[in-house]
Amino acid sequence: MAESSIEVFEITRILIADTPWHFLLEVILRSAFMFIFALIIMRFLGRRAIHQLTSFDLLLIIALGSALGDPMIYPDVAILWSVFGIATIMIFYRIQNALANRYAWYEDLTEGSPVKIITGGIIDSKELEKHTPTQDDIFLLLRNKGVRSLGEVEVAYLERDGSLSVFRYRVGKQKPGLPTISEDMIEEWKPHNAGMKVEISGYHSCYKTGETTWLERGDIFPDCEGDIWVMSEEA
Repeated sequence: MAESSIEVFEITRILIADTPWHFLLEVILRSAFMFIFALIIMRFLGRRAIHQLTSFDLLLIIALGSALGDPMIYPDVAILWSVFGIATIMIFYRIQNALANRYAWYEDLTEGSPVKIITGGIIDSKELEKHTPTQDDIFLLLRNKGVRSLGEVEVAYLERDGSLSVFRYRVGKQKPGLPTISEDMIEEWKPHNAGMKVEISGYHSCYKTGETTWLERGDIFPDCEGDIWVMSEEA
């Protein structure tokens, strides 16, 4: 077997490979052109693609990243062909948006639809299992909105872009509910298993669904989905 001709840790090869130093000027020119072109493209895409990334938008940005980046640094990648490729992607994007705006079923098919994930302080665990976010992810989004417990939440929707829209109960309508704690914080709330005796009278919440009920000391924790109970956050 012939020995490799690569010299390990050769600085020149690491820095510029087999291209001449003056190719740096062309890289600068290519990068400036593609950067300006990218600014035009982002203006063309509009605010929605920047601030509300759906699955289709994410796919679009990945494709654009490759098409915009390669011509900047690779001497054998022609800028003009990349421009035509990007223009084609933009046409498909416009067609996608036109169809989505015209046909609701097509928008739901390609970008998904909003899902009611919490109703009356109770998590729809079956609906949640159909989607990527976990319960911890939902609780993180709720904490970021200043929600201490599910008892504050009348309705919450998981949107197309993965964000969470939350409608709280009006002041005075809140009720005791499951605290929005992550699974690794649950020990701080001294969880109990279904079938154990209640040690402290008060409201307790099922950690899986948020189902909340008053239990007296000496009662037995009932069965619930997940069979884990924690003290509720008072309203």
